[in-house]
Amino acid sequence: MQVEIKGKVPSDPQARVLAVEAAAKAICQRAGTDPADAIMMLMTAAAHLYTVYSGKPSSENILHLAHSLGCATVAADDFFKLKPVAVKQEGGE
Repeated sequence: MQVEIKGKVPSDPQARVLAVEAAAKAICQRAGTDPADAIMMLMTAAAHLYTVYSGKPSSENILHLAHSLGCATVAADDFFKLKPVAVKQEGGE
């Protein structure tokens, strides 16, 4: 597999997240797996990168990784607001 980036890399963090998400979805499509597989793929890659750059074993990084996941969840909530959807009540109410 070869990764080639064409065009300018976005300076906006939200656009970069969308680019990484699109690449992960494309990998899943090419592999014939469910796009939801991208979630575990990205989390595993993030944990691996953290371990590589921290220079410590995974067992020493676990609390930092958990904190990072919390921060990523908050960032995702800020970046991508879900629109409210009207829900029909059972019985026509």
